[in-house]
Amino acid sequence: MYKIIDNDANITGTHLQGHIEATYDDLVKAFGEPIYDSTKHGLSDKVHTQWALEFENEEGDYVVATIYDWKEDSPYTSRSGKYRWHIGGNEYEAVSAVYDYANLKEVADA
Repeated sequence: MYKIIDNDANITGTHLQGHIEATYDDLVKAFGEPIYDSTKHGLSDKVHTQWALEFENEEGDYVVATIYDWKEDSPYTSRSGKYRWHIGGNEYEAVSAVYDYANLKEVADA
């Protein structure tokens, strides 16, 4: 079981670890509003929506995870229906933390 300890975590050095298929609304319900929204903060050529999260696992270790869309033409592409979001982190445990906290079953990437 994971708990969020920071929703504006330092995500420097994180990289792709996996994916999660969910709606934008599902992610907002689980994690709150994204920390970066290009419709409010200015357009980006790579990321339009991003959460920057730090979790604590049962052993008391910290796990950094970021959830983001990647190189979409519009910020609304990832916000319309189910979308395959990217999960970044420093280790694969970031994927487990996101799925666990969102209460979704983890599905292996194809």
